[in-house]
Amino acid sequence: MSQLAGTMLALALLALVAWGLVIVWRAPFRALGLLVPGMAFHNFVLMVLLRLHTPDVLIRVVQLWKEGILLLLLVLVVMAGRRAWRSGQRPRLQALDWVAIAFTVVTIVYFVLPASLLHGSANLHQRLIGLRIVGLMPALYLFGRVFQPARRQDLQWVGGVIVGAAAVVGAFGLVELWLIPTDVWLSWGVNQLSTFFGFAYNGPKGLPANFFQTTAEGFLLRRMVSTYVSPLGIAYAGILVIPIAAALLLQRDDTSSARRWARWILWLAAFLLIAGILFSLTRLALALMVVELLFLAILFRRRWLLYATPVVALAAVFMLFQYVEVGPLLNRDLQPIANRPAHLHITTAADPSLKEHGSLLGYDIRYVLAHPLGTGLGTSVHRFGASEGTGESAIFDMFGELGAIGGLLYLALYLGAAGMGAMAYLRLGKDPLRAALPLVAFVGGLALFPITVTSDLWGDFATTFLFWWAAGAAMTLTTIPVVSRVREPATTM
Repeated sequence: MSQLAGTMLALALLALVAWGLVIVWRAPFRALGLLVPGMAFHNFVLMVLLRLHTPDVLIRVVQLWKEGILLLLLVLVVMAGRRAWRSGQRPRLQALDWVAIAFTVVTIVYFVLPASLLHGSANLHQRLIGLRIVGLMPALYLFGRVFQPARRQDLQWVGGVIVGAAAVVGAFGLVELWLIPTDVWLSWGVNQLSTFFGFAYNGPKGLPANFFQTTAEGFLLRRMVSTYVSPLGIAYAGILVIPIAAALLLQRDDTSSARRWARWILWLAAFLLIAGILFSLTRLALALMVVELLFLAILFRRRWLLYATPVVALAAVFMLFQYVEVGPLLNRDLQPIANRPAHLHITTAADPSLKEHGSLLGYDIRYVLAHPLGTGLGTSVHRFGASEGTGESAIFDMFGELGAIGGLLYLALYLGAAGMGAMAYLRLGKDPLRAALPLVAFVGGLALFPITVTSDLWGDFATTFLFWWAAGAAMTLTTIPVVSRVREPATTM
């Protein structure tokens, strides 16, 4: 019976994917509003399908929904390029475009080079995974560069869907964190999901260790994992969604009752978005969220942003130092602690998590220095028992896999995207909605940069899709004329 339910669910999801492909065909820019929210629920849906014993082939097909959208976008890019070529138009490439092209060439070269030539040992599977992660960056940059919203409603739709999905993640996360016992996740199939993805975790009862923060006293403090089935996805993607939520709230008020209701719903969504980041208890993300809000307050000089920043800062301090006193506390058997100790700590100089991060970063640096030419694409993919290469830092992953040249091109592309976001914001700042994606690249990119030093975050595709698409969009918005707020060209280059 459960297999039948899983099959029916999978078929319903495939019908939903088909509907999404129709949307993308008609309005390619709206693909961003499908990719980012879709990844917010991707893991949870796969977990449910696995738990229902859905046929493996159906699960694999459902898993490819995002690749289907990306493939369609690639086809649409080729079609747009052919039309432009036949009409005599030639793309006017900017400096950052050449960086993206060079980065793509280096990525392809390192993929086809034999691993033994670079003294690496990544197998074909690892190299394909590495190519998928690294190759997505210039591909998404291209999509953002080419596909601009045909109408202002497209911007509102994409922004609203992304913020709305983040709100649902936050709302569900609050429920699962406070009302659902931790071991229920085991019955939902979280360990089956880990095995499906090729991971083996050493947390309590096989759970991912990041479901918890370990206190200095040895207890386990629950973190929000929600539909991402990970606190890190909530935090990292949330950092990039905040500028979009702010841009939507910064639009001029409308006196109509429908507009007022929509604005109240948007305020609730923003609250749930921030709550999700707070209860993910990802410490660096909490600090950077406050910096990000302060930056937005300085840019827009709106009273509510100025007031919100210290409030969120106080909430972050509470989460870091006082949440441990009231949050769900468990022992190693995932049983609630009946008699909570008087004083508990998750932020100390002796924190084992911080020590582990520091140790792994040190290893990454030594690895990169020992392999200036890199060891090949895929050597930082730590699945299926692989132990070679880096893996703690997105930046050092690039240097470790693609060598000094590839690593420097990655840094130039990332920081150039943030710079283009700043330039586009300066041109469009009076229209917050059109400036939303430049703000993601600019403010979100700067906030995310310290995390890229300490975490390998590009495997979280919600973050990858949003940032690199925003990078391409920002580049285009620095080159096209600032015209009417009502209509913009559908494709530009």
